[in-house]
Amino acid sequence: MRGVVSFLLFAIGLFPLGFKRVNLHLDSSSDWAVMRFSRARIALCRGIKPDYPGLRCLPDALLLNQPPGRRASISLTLYLYDLPRRVEITTEKGDLGDLFLKFTAGGREVILENRLHGNTFNRKVFNLEIPARDVEAAGRYQLPPGVYSFYYPWYGNPRGPSGRWFHWDLCGHDPDRGDLASSHTPVLGAYDSRDPEVVARHIEWAVSAGLDGFILACFGPSSPSWKGIRAFVDVAETQGFRYALSFPFPDYPGEISPLEGAEVIKGALEEFYGPLYIRIEGKPVVFFYAAHQLPRGFWRVLFSELARQGIEVFPVGNFLDPSYGDLFEALYFYLPLFFAGTELRMEFFRWAMALGILTGKPYFYPVFPGFDNRRACGGRVYIPRRRGRTAEDLLGPILALRPQWLLASTFNEWHEGTEFEPSLQFGDFYLRILGLISRQFKENEPIRR
Repeated sequence: MRGVVSFLLFAIGLFPLGFKRVNLHLDSSSDWAVMRFSRARIALCRGIKPDYPGLRCLPDALLLNQPPGRRASISLTLYLYDLPRRVEITTEKGDLGDLFLKFTAGGREVILENRLHGNTFNRKVFNLEIPARDVEAAGRYQLPPGVYSFYYPWYGNPRGPSGRWFHWDLCGHDPDRGDLASSHTPVLGAYDSRDPEVVARHIEWAVSAGLDGFILACFGPSSPSWKGIRAFVDVAETQGFRYALSFPFPDYPGEISPLEGAEVIKGALEEFYGPLYIRIEGKPVVFFYAAHQLPRGFWRVLFSELARQGIEVFPVGNFLDPSYGDLFEALYFYLPLFFAGTELRMEFFRWAMALGILTGKPYFYPVFPGFDNRRACGGRVYIPRRRGRTAEDLLGPILALRPQWLLASTFNEWHEGTEFEPSLQFGDFYLRILGLISRQFKENEPIRR
């Protein structure tokens, strides 16, 4: 198990504990200008106004375009990470006009000036210590560190309690001939989620990997997952294993109204809520996948209806749009798949940090082993596991941010190949990787492969 030590040392060396906040005043009469960081990264720019549509904020640069003869005078707040003690800043501009940059923080002030005309891009390079202040990424609750994993109780087979195939036969696959709708093959075979022995084995594995509970995907009372959740809760109550519910409303068959959604949540809590249900501030934690795919009004009506019926929940939303932040008590990414074509470590955390700052809410971070949906239903997304390094690359910067919860995506989503559950292809290698991650996260225990 080589690599865990090296990636942890790499993470400690590169990732700061939080952000640096810098006030920047940009003044320019050039038709275009660029300010580029050589090492520091911009998590967020605040203060960009509609009257300067030509101003863009990128992860490593500010770009300004404006009509000739106009003078820009703009005050911004930059949130930076990976900020070294001294940073190199490269400025470029058009052939006419000038560029002034003033950085301020904590009573300190640094002014950079570029009046060059005639050299290539009028480039001028500065090496300096930027005045900056530490800033926290997001709010926090009184929570012990926890590691939880998303769990799918929707599988069935003819020999088990379900009495028929569920999910293993998606998209025309024939499990009777060993053809499963999955990227890999479970050690337990095409199991039935309602089988108590299967549930007991899953909980046993989860405990061995340091998990504190499962987040159960609930697709409503007419779905296979409903009876699967019932079977899980019955076993979990005898094993002392905690759980919460996740409602992926955008993935429900057909369009669901907010009032219908509230009824599903109410029915699920009435059916499955118990002493082992995960709570924050005394309220049952409920996860909402892809919340940004439904309008803000949907969530307002849904939560208002729950409140009208006297049902209090602690909603945790999966969203990318910071305007959804006032609707939820915390936020999370399920899988940062839209960064598959970029460096996961950098770009994922740029978004995560920015959302945490904008919403001021706690952020629950994910790790996942890889992704492969090509076999189940002909998908096209593939992120290699790299013998555990895909998960490790996310964990390093997560540890540096001192989060409260870590979410393993997933324990057993076999269709998308994100499972940590043991398989014929990998044995229990990724379950053991998850155990190493859990110990490092909760106990700061040195890890050696």
